[in-house]
Amino acid sequence: MSAFLIWGFTPFYFRALSDLGAIEIIAHRVVWCVAVMLIVLTLGRQWPAVYAALSDRRVFATLFVSAALVSVNWSMYVFSVITNQLVASSLGYFLSPLVSVFRGFVFLGERPTRTQWIAVALATGAVTSQFIAYGALPWIALSIAFTFGLYGLIRKTVRAGSAVGLFVECLLLMPFSLGFLFWLEWQGTGSFGTRGLDFDLLIIASGAITGIPLLFFAASARRIRLTTIGLFQYFTPSTYLVLAVWLFGEQFTVSEWVTFGLLWTGLFLYTSEVWRTRQV
Repeated sequence: MSAFLIWGFTPFYFRALSDLGAIEIIAHRVVWCVAVMLIVLTLGRQWPAVYAALSDRRVFATLFVSAALVSVNWSMYVFSVITNQLVASSLGYFLSPLVSVFRGFVFLGERPTRTQWIAVALATGAVTSQFIAYGALPWIALSIAFTFGLYGLIRKTVRAGSAVGLFVECLLLMPFSLGFLFWLEWQGTGSFGTRGLDFDLLIIASGAITGIPLLFFAASARRIRLTTIGLFQYFTPSTYLVLAVWLFGEQFTVSEWVTFGLLWTGLFLYTSEVWRTRQV
C-alpha cells in the first residue's frame, strides 16, 4: 500500500520538474535511483546477491526485459503529467488490474471466472469508447496498463530480491541515461547545476521517489497474488483522477464518463469476484 500511496502524489513532484522534459526526467530518475540503491544494498550487505544476479544469464536477461518495461512505463507516466494528460494515466492504471486477469490467463495458466471475463469485456469496451470518441487508441493508457502489468508479472517470477532486481534494472538503463545527460551538457541544454541548489536537490530526490516505492512494489509482487496487488492499485489512479480534474483543470467530457463508467463497472465486478472467491 505504501508504494501506491507515494505514487498517488508524485504528479506534484514531476510537475515541478516539467521544464526538463520527460526524457531528461527519466534519465535523472535512473541515475539517482542507482545512487540510492547503492546505499540500500551496502546497508543490507546484499552485494553477493547482486553478483549472483549479474552472473546468472537467465536472471540478467529477465531483468533486462523488466528494465525496458519500467522505462517505458515511467516515460508514459511522466509525459502524461507534464503535458496535462494525467487522466490518461489514471485510465491506464485503472485498466491494469483487469489486464492482470488476461495476463494471468495467458502466462500463468490461471482460469478466470465468467464474472472476471465480463469485467475484461467491459474494460475492452472502455478502450473502444475512447477510440470511437477520438479516432485513435488511448496509447498512453494502454502503454501504462500493459507495461506495468507485465513488469509486475516478471518481478513476481524472477529469481532476484527486490532491491537487487531494481538495482540491476537501473544499472542496465544507466549507460543510456548518462549518455543522454552528457549529450545535453555538451549541447549546453542540461538542467542540472544551472538553476540553483534547491532545484538540483529536487532533481536528486528523484532517486528516492523512484527507488523507494518500486522497492516496496517489487517486494510485494513476489509475495502477493496478482489479484491482490490489483486491489491496491485502485488508490493511485483514483488520486490521479481527482488531481487531474479538480486541481489541474483537465477536461472530463461525456466520452470520459462513458469510458470510466464501463471501466468502473468492470472493476466493481472484478473486485466483488475476488472477495467472493476468497471467502470460499
